[in-house]
Amino acid sequence: MPALFLVLSLAAVTAFQSELIFPPSPQLPSNHASTLAVMPNGDLLCAWYAGRREGSRDVKIYASRRDAQSGRWFGPEVIADTPDRSDGNPVLFVDQRGQVWLFFVTIYGLNWQWARIKVQTSADRGRTWGLARIFRERRGWMTRSHPLVLGDGRILLPLYNEVRMRSVFMVSNDRGASFQPAGVIKTRPGNLQPSVVQLADGSLLALLRHHRKPGRIWRTSSTDQGRTWSPAELTSLPNPDAGLDLVRLPNGHLVLAFNNSPTRRTPLSLALSEDDGRTWPFIRDLETGPGEFSYPSLAATADGAIHLTYTWKRKSIKYATMTEDWIRNGP
Repeated sequence: MPALFLVLSLAAVTAFQSELIFPPSPQLPSNHASTLAVMPNGDLLCAWYAGRREGSRDVKIYASRRDAQSGRWFGPEVIADTPDRSDGNPVLFVDQRGQVWLFFVTIYGLNWQWARIKVQTSADRGRTWGLARIFRERRGWMTRSHPLVLGDGRILLPLYNEVRMRSVFMVSNDRGASFQPAGVIKTRPGNLQPSVVQLADGSLLALLRHHRKPGRIWRTSSTDQGRTWSPAELTSLPNPDAGLDLVRLPNGHLVLAFNNSPTRRTPLSLALSEDDGRTWPFIRDLETGPGEFSYPSLAATADGAIHLTYTWKRKSIKYATMTEDWIRNGP
């Protein structure tokens, strides 16, 4: 059962809960790059890649489900496997009709630069899946960040190019039936894995991984639905060339999960912004020990709960849930 911690403060009593989704096992020695999505019935679905080591030919996409009623995690189970190939970087997405999408990449060459983007869908909240198909076959293009349903109904898909070290986007005007190339974000040093939210005024905010260490998080915005982006600027927040994630809460506040270090994938921290990402006055560490705590994936629910999964020492995937008050009232 998950451990429940009550944090006392002058402002409120807030709850924080965390647990490993599955115990470390020699059968799955390396686990990384989780993605989290809320299903239409309230269940949480988490997917990641696992095998002997990153890039090995036995690596598959696994998933576990957190039942909304019991709060228990079930799984893991394999949901995507390309025989004798390494799969990775899964991304879960629920579209306007409740259909669940799984984007991922498969290595067909020497390394991730030779990966092809694939996609498969589920009509029953991720319990069964259709056949995987090639979505995009272009050298260096990779998945990592959640797609976003924009206010006008279009779907924005953030991607990145690991050859040229830049973020790229695709957009669908027909609910996912087809996607066309959209904007590109170029920086020096490069940037990767853009995480995007839409703000109350309709503009888009993207925070991006910094290529090379030591680094800081890049920030850029778009006022034309992702077709063009403002020149990216470095924020004051550090980044050790590692993944991050950004989510907008129902009240409009933003939560960022990131490694609060310019060189290491620890600590893993959460930051809260009340002004559309211009400032981040509240930062609270989630993991501070030695090892790797990385590649966070965030989701927010209508009740204000913040849900998070992340790589735990490459041995498992960890889940945590909290309120924004837990971040705000931290030490």
